[in-house]
Amino acid sequence: MCVNQCSGHGDCDSGFCKCHPGWYGTDCARKAAGLPMEPGLHVGGSRPWLKGTVVESPEAAAASAAGASAAGGAGGTPLHGASRRPLIYVYDLPPAYNSRMLQYRNDRGMCTWRAFGLGNHTETFAWTYGLEVLMHEMMLQSAHRTFDPEAADFFYVPVYGSCFIFPLHCYADGPWWYAPSGPRVMHVTNMMLEVRDWIRKHFPYWDRRGGRDHIWLMTHDEGACYAPTEIYKSSIFLTHWGRRDADHKSNTAFTPDNYTQEYVHPMQENGWLHLIEGHPCYTPEKDLLVPALKLPHHFSDSPLLFHPPRQRHILLYLRGDVGKHRLPNYSRGIRQRLYKLWKEHDWKQKYNVLIGDGSDVPGGYSEHLASAKFCVVAPGDGWSARLEDAVLHGCVPVIVMDNVSAVFEEQLDFSSFSIRVGEAEAELAYLPERLQSVPPKILEGMQKKLRTVWQRYAYVSHPLIASETQRVIDNNVAMWRQKILADMAAGTAGPDAAERMTARLGDKAVYPAQDDAFQTILQWLASRIADSR
Repeated sequence: MCVNQCSGHGDCDSGFCKCHPGWYGTDCARKAAGLPMEPGLHVGGSRPWLKGTVVESPEAAAASAAGASAAGGAGGTPLHGASRRPLIYVYDLPPAYNSRMLQYRNDRGMCTWRAFGLGNHTETFAWTYGLEVLMHEMMLQSAHRTFDPEAADFFYVPVYGSCFIFPLHCYADGPWWYAPSGPRVMHVTNMMLEVRDWIRKHFPYWDRRGGRDHIWLMTHDEGACYAPTEIYKSSIFLTHWGRRDADHKSNTAFTPDNYTQEYVHPMQENGWLHLIEGHPCYTPEKDLLVPALKLPHHFSDSPLLFHPPRQRHILLYLRGDVGKHRLPNYSRGIRQRLYKLWKEHDWKQKYNVLIGDGSDVPGGYSEHLASAKFCVVAPGDGWSARLEDAVLHGCVPVIVMDNVSAVFEEQLDFSSFSIRVGEAEAELAYLPERLQSVPPKILEGMQKKLRTVWQRYAYVSHPLIASETQRVIDNNVAMWRQKILADMAAGTAGPDAAERMTARLGDKAVYPAQDDAFQTILQWLASRIADSR
């Protein structure tokens, strides 16, 4: 797997693009001036399996057309019209900071969200931090990408910090930033500073606005909590973790990722904590909380993907790690408290509340979420994707994490489709009664509001994910039609069944990808252009 599969103009070597003569860039999308353009391998038919993975950005297409014009063909020039803003320049960083890491990984399912399997068909993976590579690829493929940094509204800095943390730091012999030991997150802090210095050395754009128009993605557990202060204070950060308190300490239960652990080494004699002091993990005025990557098979039972609606008979749902074998500070103790209350007070029998891990709550995860009225959103070692799970299934989120914003909370009318509850056990103890007291009309209104925003929590505008999503939808629609037709034949469907089937399913059910997670991020960036100046 390589980002954008080297645009069809290079050979992919386990993550690194070896560009064909004359072509250059991380994804081999550009060609040296004055050289003739030729179609990529995905076009000519020599490597047809690349066709579904390569997207030629408008800028690359315009450059190709301009090259064809110079050779006597149709003309074309890069377009920088208002409809394409925000314009984003994606830095071609040295491969040590991204593509080389893909080469060093010891498992093809790590660091990335897709790879080629036997027969050159594409396989997808549910790697927890898969957005790191997907975001890079979508930025490269986007209609908003520009090859002209002078025209750019923003600059994307593609650093694979999560891939370094795991598996590279655990299994590879190198690289290190800089000591051969110490907290894993320390290396990411040092790496980011090194990248910033490389940008300043080779481009004038960081110093032009002090980095205010530069975008960094940090997908690991505690987000930007350990971002270098010199970078964090000015740049835009996309993360999953919305912790807002200014005086914060690491709360991970995985000690190698503790960012408040000092480490002094001859290669870093003054330690590293001074590099990250004095900033929160998330600043709503300049940063954005973005959804974690959820592929369509993860929410295949959701009515969002046109699965026949299920009766929502589960009052409250949380399945996952409930801290049975964790340090006490895992999830701030929230999951542990909920699990303890669930067991001690027999919430399952009294209220049909399901809380626990797979041994406590067996069955299909997507089916459960699609059958629940309310779903718990609680942290893990930092962020967890419980909000995405809830929203994508139309389950009203019950957010239990004090002073932590949820994904898109500052951008959407969150109070209209979610409930917040304090972390203390005294508040959690009466949670089932509180949820039972929500009037049916209010709950129905919250569910209806959810259905206006749920498409914003999945990345479906990528062509591979779009086609996979459509396959799930088509299967669900066929199942739904079959059920309605069977009910009609049995005389149990009601007089308006045929009309309802046509109105709901239509000729072609599709996902509203024009407002998916990636497009939502671009919409937010467009609103931030003036603030980044």
